[in-house]
Order: sequence, then structure tokens, then C-alpha cells
Amino acid sequence: MIINKSSFLKITAITSISVSFFLGYIFRENSTGGGPEFYKLSWPIIQSFKENFLYTIKNYGIFHDYTIPFSHIINAYLNPFSDVITNFQLSITIISFITFLIFALAVKRIFSSINFIDILLTSSVFLLLPFFRTSAFWGKNENYGWLFLILALYFFSKIKKDMHNNSKHVEILNIIFFCFTSACALYARQALAFLPISYFLYLFFNKANKKIIITSVISFSIFAIPSLLLIMIWGNVFDIKNQGSGSFFGWWINFSHIFKNFPILLSFWGFYLLPFLFIELLNSNLKFIFNNYFKSFLFSLITFIFLLNMNFLDYLGEYTIAGGAILKVNYLIEKNNFLLLLVFSSIGFSILVRLFKENPRNNATILLPILVIYGFPNLLYQEYFEPLILIIFFLALDTDMQKKYFNKISLSNFVFISYFAIYLIGSIYFKHFAFDSYDKWKIFLNTQ
Repeated sequence: MIINKSSFLKITAITSISVSFFLGYIFRENSTGGGPEFYKLSWPIIQSFKENFLYTIKNYGIFHDYTIPFSHIINAYLNPFSDVITNFQLSITIISFITFLIFALAVKRIFSSINFIDILLTSSVFLLLPFFRTSAFWGKNENYGWLFLILALYFFSKIKKDMHNNSKHVEILNIIFFCFTSACALYARQALAFLPISYFLYLFFNKANKKIIITSVISFSIFAIPSLLLIMIWGNVFDIKNQGSGSFFGWWINFSHIFKNFPILLSFWGFYLLPFLFIELLNSNLKFIFNNYFKSFLFSLITFIFLLNMNFLDYLGEYTIAGGAILKVNYLIEKNNFLLLLVFSSIGFSILVRLFKENPRNNATILLPILVIYGFPNLLYQEYFEPLILIIFFLALDTDMQKKYFNKISLSNFVFISYFAIYLIGSIYFKHFAFDSYDKWKIFLNTQ
């Protein structure tokens, strides 16, 4: 088979990105700074499960891990490489690489007319994302959540397709598989609880038949049994009594944090969706961008500047951890000037407004639960959204931004890959060279 020049370049790019991914593992890349946490958290929990399952469950709080131990249980009992750290970390790196391939297959099923090489190149951006890479290289458990989320959204898309085609027969297995993978995603990352909520909102607003609803309720009820057993054992959603650090709810998870987190949360959406906005500009014109984004962008920016001048946003200058890459760059420019962050927040707001307007019955039911649930934590980390926003964009939303992206796919991939490659390089420089320890970062902040 003869490969043309364009395909050769794309295959070369995919191969190069894949090689960089495994080189990151070999050279112990830690571009987000959280890798060594594995030795204090994940690894002791996995080994404890291997030694005594019941003891670890009953005393899970002593490990100070505020999660359901689903991923740790998978690693302890289903991962044959969980006896040696280096082998285990390599196995998670390989599983994460497979996750990128599964994402590509899921995107291909939805956008079936697009050449698979192009989709594979688009999907390879996963391998450039600093948080995804760090979780993979250091054997952390976050990437299990993204794997199950991708699988769940694939089955969700099949359910939606049957409903849109007014099919009298919605495949029951698709519903069961969705509920199962959705439950697994939730157990792996509890914030992914938005997915069942979004699913039922979608069924309600799109007037799903009773068969779908009843099957879904029964399936979710069955798959919720493990969590109910844990609540019975712990006496709470988490093992608070063995944590020794006070109430989890009210301190860490609180509805009031939404208002504090809103500018940062929006900046994440602006950051990850900015390349799609730029690609849309390349495929349209300034008038189109102006009509679809400018009013909401200007409204948001003026509102944030007003709040800033009223001193309601002063807390944005107090972060030493969390807050995301844009806030850190803002600190490097000028610590008490948040204009860059607020610009990205306004970009995120304008894009979300456009998505809400395009297809409220689909996009709003997906996005609103995310915006609410992810606003609950006391501190908002960028790792919560990477690669969540990209997964949601390609697999869950209904928007012309996707069509514009695939319209000139080669150009789009160039912009997309370049953008996140720069992000990765910047992250590596920041964590490995500029501020290779948390103490150095705190010293820098105190001198500003």
C-alpha cells in the first residue's frame, strides 16, 4: 500500500507523540509535581489491600485518601504487576496509552466519516496532557476514571442515537453497559457523579420512553450496592472517623465554594476550548466570532473587572496550590493583577454560553451538572478537568464547533497539537527547572 505524503506526516506525528509519552515514563517526568505522592498514598493502599481486604476497607481513613478505593482494588487484585513498583508504574502507563486508543475509537464511532488517522492524531493530544502523563508515569489512579468515562459516553451516544432515530427498540444492553461504566467512572473519580445526573436530565428533557428509564433506574440501583455497603461500614460517604481531620463535608465540599471557584472554573473551560475557538475563526470570519462570542465575553469581563475593583476577587492572590496553569502564569506576570485569568474566564464563559444556546436539551443537561459539582471543592485543581473537558467536547456535546474542527482537519490538528505541546513544554520547564520544589514556588510568591 502506498502512503501519501500527508498520511506519512500524520503517522510520523502520532509516532513522535507516542514516543515522547514513553520517554516521559523512562525519564520520570513529573510535569505537574504530584507524581511522588504515589509512594505515600496509592502504593501503601494497594499493598494493604493485597494483604488484608477487610482490614483496609474498615480502616481506609487512616490512609487519608478521600476517595472510594475502586481503582486501588482493581490494581491490587486485577493488575498482575502490582508487586513491583517499576513494573506497576509501567503497566499504568500502558493502560493510559490504551485509554488514548479507546478514546480515538469512540470518536471514530461518532464521527464515522472522518479518516481514522486524523482522529488518531487528534486523540493523541491525550499523550501531551501533563496531568494525564504524570498520572500514567507514576502509577496514580486518576486515569481509570477517564477510561470508564470514555466508555460510558460511548454507550450514551448509542442510546442518544436510537432515541433521535425514533427507534422503538433501544438496545437494552447499551443501557446496562452505560450504567455499569458510568458507575465505574464514579467509583474511580467521585466528581464524575455528574454523568448519571446528566443522563437522567437528558432522558427527561428528551422524553425518553418508560422502558429506558425503568431499565436505567434498576441498573443504577444494582451498581450502587457496593457504595451502599461502604456507607454501612464507614457510617458516611467517606471513612471520616479514621481520617482524624474533621468533617469532609462543609470544609472541603461545600455549595458556597461555587462562587469562589467560578472564575477559576471558567478559566479552565477557556483554556482547553481556546484552540477550538481559534480553529473556528480560521474556518469562519471575524463577524461570525463577534456575533457568537463578543457580547457574552464583554459582559463577563466587565462583570469580573467590577468584582475585582470591589475587592471581591482579592482571594485569587492567595493561592500557593491549586488554581491552574493560567493563575500561575498570572502570578509570574504580576501576582496581584488577575487580568489574564479573567480574560480566560471570560473566554470560557462566552464559549459555554454559545454551547448552551446551540442545543440546550443536550449541551445544558451535560454541562450544568459539571459546573455545579466541580464547583464544590474548597480548592479547584486543574487535574480535575484534564482531560475531562476534551472528552466531553468530542463525545458528549452537540455543536458546530466540532464540524468546524473536522472541516479542515489537517489544519485543526496542527493548531490543536501545537497548542497542547506548548502547554506540556511549559509545564515541564515550570516543574523541572524554574520551580522544581514547592518551597521554591512559595519563596517566589512571598517575594512578590
